[in-house]
Amino acid sequence: MDIKQECMEKMDKTINSFKETLGTIRAGRVSPTLLDKVLVTCYGESMPLKHVASITVLSPTDLGVKPFDPSTQRDILSGINKADLGCNPVVNGGTIMLKFPAPSEDRRKDLIKQCKKYGEDSKVALRNIRKDFNNKVKKDENLSEDMQHDVLDEIQKATDKHTKIVDELLAKKIEEIETI
Repeated sequence: MDIKQECMEKMDKTINSFKETLGTIRAGRVSPTLLDKVLVTCYGESMPLKHVASITVLSPTDLGVKPFDPSTQRDILSGINKADLGCNPVVNGGTIMLKFPAPSEDRRKDLIKQCKKYGEDSKVALRNIRKDFNNKVKKDENLSEDMQHDVLDEIQKATDKHTKIVDELLAKKIEEIETI
């Protein structure tokens, strides 16, 4: 694999990771991805909630969590409470209903601040990838000086492109949060 392609793949992974992280932050409508980081301790192991229950969207502010095994309901409830999601879990028969209140103005500001931090972390990761690959190119004795210069330019263009994607994703998420 050539250096440019490897660099692009690493940068693409950083963008995908950023998208996944933004998906766990609630803005407006609830989404099952809000529960991706919830861990449940059952059967003597800690595992993601989605491995022990199905998650459905009941309304724009409500999620339903239905355990695959009804005996794990108490463990699931405990995991949800430990995750501190800012919701009120209510047991309704075999389903745990999570009611998410609309975030207050202060909470929205906190969410925006959190999103900006994730965005900056992603940009730092992109710059670190650029630095690593620039060093690889400079150490590669098989490349002529002109070829090195061309590859370094392409790495910089890829960095700029991916940084712009982070900015666009961040702006879209902030807009979602502000229009709740």
